[in-house]
Amino acid sequence: MFLRETVIKKGNRTYRYWRLVKTYWDKKHKKVRHKTIAQLGKLNPREVSVLKSTLSGKAGESFSWENLTVKRSVDYLTTAILDRIYRYWELDKVIDSKAAEVLVINRCLSPESDYGVSRWYRQTILPDMLGIELNPTKIYRTLDKIYQGTEEIQKHLYQKIKELKLDDYELVFYDITSSYFQQSLSSLAQYGFSRDRRRDKKQIILAMAVTKKGFPFYWKVFEGNTRDITTVRGFADEIKNRFKLSQTCLVMDRGMVSKKNIEKLNNEKLKYVVTVKKDIVENIKDMPWEFLKTITEKNIDSKKDYFIYHSKRAYYKELRSTRGQRYILCFNPEKFIQEKKDRQEKIESIKKYFENKNKEFSRSKRKKSRELVREQLNSYLKSRGAQKIFRFRLYSRGKSFKISFKVNDNAVKEAAKLDGIFVLMSNVAVKDASAEDLINAYRDRMEIERTFHELKSFVEIRPVYHHNEHRIKAHVSVCVLSYLLNNTVKHLVRQKKDFEELTAQSVYNYLNSCKLIELNAGSRKRLKVTTPTAEQIRLTRILADENLFDENKIQKLQK
Repeated sequence: MFLRETVIKKGNRTYRYWRLVKTYWDKKHKKVRHKTIAQLGKLNPREVSVLKSTLSGKAGESFSWENLTVKRSVDYLTTAILDRIYRYWELDKVIDSKAAEVLVINRCLSPESDYGVSRWYRQTILPDMLGIELNPTKIYRTLDKIYQGTEEIQKHLYQKIKELKLDDYELVFYDITSSYFQQSLSSLAQYGFSRDRRRDKKQIILAMAVTKKGFPFYWKVFEGNTRDITTVRGFADEIKNRFKLSQTCLVMDRGMVSKKNIEKLNNEKLKYVVTVKKDIVENIKDMPWEFLKTITEKNIDSKKDYFIYHSKRAYYKELRSTRGQRYILCFNPEKFIQEKKDRQEKIESIKKYFENKNKEFSRSKRKKSRELVREQLNSYLKSRGAQKIFRFRLYSRGKSFKISFKVNDNAVKEAAKLDGIFVLMSNVAVKDASAEDLINAYRDRMEIERTFHELKSFVEIRPVYHHNEHRIKAHVSVCVLSYLLNNTVKHLVRQKKDFEELTAQSVYNYLNSCKLIELNAGSRKRLKVTTPTAEQIRLTRILADENLFDENKIQKLQK
């Protein structure tokens, strides 16, 4: 066995790493080969000398290679960097519990149940860094602390976003989503409109506000049957009174729009940009309905000239304002074609459904209730949003029925006039923002949709297993804070060349192979970090600093 040195040159810097190599005879290929036994990372000259002497069998060394063992190998670089990010936000100062950091970092890297977190924790460097034992009882107490301090945490994040100059509050995106339970006896768990398409599961509603760059500073959990529009007025009060954001512009989707909500925002003198529902669109006096009805797939290119170009997916025309309300008619040619195609496919699918039902009835040998069959058909059309598009009648046929149906062409034309169309409504004055500014603000709304996507797919906020209402809300807070760390990682690396497209998950994939190992030789013990790659070194510089590879600091982690 012998030591082998690897030299890596990066710019003006030179990095030297050592590994232990074993020589063996390859019987199959009849040649001598070398096999790496262990990555030793950086070694100082004395360590190199001692190891070389030992391997050569020189006198004075009581150590033999057979005594060298690797006691443990734990996740190091990803966990250590997220520890730095956690402290970058000073969350350790606002949450008086080291276990909270474990819960938050776990959600970033390997979401587990409360019992699973304890096992995962022991496989990371966190026990060496934090010096605490973790068990379910401590986790539950930590969740209780997080619940009690939620408002203080939100206030802290609001201030830190400004202090760290990560974003301003010129635009705030507000929306809600749902998250379901496997089982729960909590009063929060209720059946409601499921954005997860799990109508069979009880759920909670999560309302959330983020800045333009996706940094969260407000969230609230509601009962699972809470309607979107009922959350807005309370949020308006929070924005105005708790966060003092009188000059911000709220960006919301059509689910938040109601007459009372708009009145509330206007009364509070809060600015907003929202999309409006179909019933409001149909009552806008200046809508060019006759023109919109003339657009077809064949003449769409020439009809675009009626609008002002903003982007390939957004042409617009500002309509006449009414009592301080601005309306911006937006047209998406791609969506126009897709919606027409989708409607035709839906019509053909429903026709097929009726035809199959008639075949089923023709084979039926038992008389069914006419009212029950009619109710089933109406329920099907309602689920497909096609009650106005199809008309049907039930005729008796022997012991069963036959369905006679037809497409309501007038209803199809009425629905088609809104293809590719959406309307923005805002109380922001023309002198303060152009129509293009408002369109940009609304399109940036995708940031909160990305937030919800990450909460569900990467942080895995769902399903929720807790039964205690306070712990359900604390679980949501932990997930939001995990998303905060992920978004910070993404934000910091994307400012650097070559990393503009990285996600937090891809960053962790880059870092994940860098482990910390404990070497034991007789009575001697030493911690070593596996040799980092060039990408790991660069990402560490961006997100923390190279002290994470400092030999002296690493040795201090020994228990």
